Amino acid sequence: MPGRALAAGLVVLLVLLAAACGSSAQNDTIYPACNGISPDGLASESTNAGACPTHPTMLTGKGMVGAVCGSAADCLPYCCGCTNGTSALVAQCSGGSCLDGSDTCCLFTQQCAN
Repeated sequence: MPGRALAAGLVVLLVLLAAACGSSAQNDTIYPACNGISPDGLASESTNAGACPTHPTMLTGKGMVGAVCGSAADCLPYCCGCTNGTSALVAQCSGGSCLDGSDTCCLFTQQCAN
């Protein structure tokens, strides 16, 4: 009997995991952005040609991941590409701390693709 309950529990877990893997940022109300990160506090800067600037004027921060920040300008920017071939420097301050490049680039890619 305990073996049957365990097997049923595993089946439920697998169904839940499969449903979570099938969700996307566009249709998932629980995690509406990359890794559950809100796009609030995301900032980008690019050249007129749609490239990452060599000498940015706005995103000049040095804050590493987890550093305290008041805005994205306090955080170290990352050069992120878009599906349309353009790129931009992107930084994000969320909840008072700088986020990593993976999350910020993921959010930027979602925004520039729309």
